[in-house]
Amino acid sequence: MWSALNALGPAKFDPPDHVDLTGLRHARPYTVATVTALGRLSMGQAKLTLPSTHNARDFVIRSGITAHFVCDEAVPLSPSPRNVPVMHLESVSSTFADDVSRVWESEFRGMPAGLRPTLAGHLDELMLNALSHAESPIGCIVAAQAYPSSPSVELAVLDLGQTVRGHLSSNRLYSTISEDAEAIIKATEEGVTGTPAGALNRLGDPNSGVGLFELRQYCEAGGGELAIVSGTAIVNFGRERSPISTRFAGGFPGCLVSVRFRVPGP
Repeated sequence: MWSALNALGPAKFDPPDHVDLTGLRHARPYTVATVTALGRLSMGQAKLTLPSTHNARDFVIRSGITAHFVCDEAVPLSPSPRNVPVMHLESVSSTFADDVSRVWESEFRGMPAGLRPTLAGHLDELMLNALSHAESPIGCIVAAQAYPSSPSVELAVLDLGQTVRGHLSSNRLYSTISEDAEAIIKATEEGVTGTPAGALNRLGDPNSGVGLFELRQYCEAGGGELAIVSGTAIVNFGRERSPISTRFAGGFPGCLVSVRFRVPGP
């Protein structure tokens, strides 16, 4: 994950002509979204070299990454029932939330009562945030995967626009925030961010500013883990009682939201 994240910084201004995944052994939805972003930056003209191991190679092909590159090696494979292939979006897609629910129901024999509309609301808010606040040159990239052994469902929503801190800085109430981690934490507070005026999420909620707030609450209550990467910070919610921020070199030119939903037992 980290090598791909760091590669996105300079790639935003100098798109790659070749992405080499030879050494990739395992990938998760955030990896899929990040690699796809490299392909979108190159307008689908970059060459892709697939992983050398059989399992990783098959995963990359089934994930849909190859559609965003020039890849002569790829042989079509039947889709996996556990996989929601990566999508490049220019507008909010109900298909993504529906596909995540379908994978969840298929792999875990249904979903708890009331969870499907709640999950759809969370995902619609994440996509709307990325598309309406980020000013991303490539729109929004999403991917998801079910992991029966955990059991869990993981997903990623990625943009390459302004950072969370960059977005908040346009509001005079938050213009003094100077650290990316502080900005991420602030963005998960109720009412800080919201949908554009007149826009509605799937639940009919206008300009609420509760998307990240409610998702953070859900994860911290034991429903999963939430990681937000933006600028030079990674902030995790759900694993600990309070957020943990970690800095890494290079910085991330936009925002990556990675969520791991825990699947409750029978």
